[in-house]
Amino acid sequence: MAAALAHPIPLSPPMAPKPDLFRQGMRRLAGACTIITSVAPGQGREGWAGLTATAVASVTAEPARLLVCINRSTWAHNIISQSRILGVNVLGDDALPLAKRFAGGVPPEEKFAEGNWLTATSGAPLLGSALASFDCLVGESIEASTHDIFICDVLGVLLREPGGDPLIYFDGAFLPERPIQ
Repeated sequence: MAAALAHPIPLSPPMAPKPDLFRQGMRRLAGACTIITSVAPGQGREGWAGLTATAVASVTAEPARLLVCINRSTWAHNIISQSRILGVNVLGDDALPLAKRFAGGVPPEEKFAEGNWLTATSGAPLLGSALASFDCLVGESIEASTHDIFICDVLGVLLREPGGDPLIYFDGAFLPERPIQ
């Protein structure tokens, strides 16, 4: 005899949550902080662009690929779309000032004034003090509402030795700033 379902299966699809409820739920998804970087085509350091982001994930190890989601309204998005070059810099908890710097409030041309920045093979800026940095070429772009999902081929990886503790963003705050209870 089949067991009865505790909850009946709805006959119609459920309603999508209101945007505010969705945002509140996503604030409870802890994310590793990264600085996504790029360089305008044909330019050097003067063409560098970057932003703080948490929407980064691995796709495959062979070949090495990752994805990055970026809002199309950001200044750096246009540069990434044009150059097809991208750096992903995974931040340690010692990089809180840089995370805030790249999150806003600093003009784009001043963001790289602080930090130990290296130029990757692709031309992307990589943070020498990051826990890990990935030098990437954008292989595919997928439009997703207000954002683009960039599927990236990883050209190289830099690791900080020894490692360190990650910088985490959770519930609208960077965790080192939040008192731990």
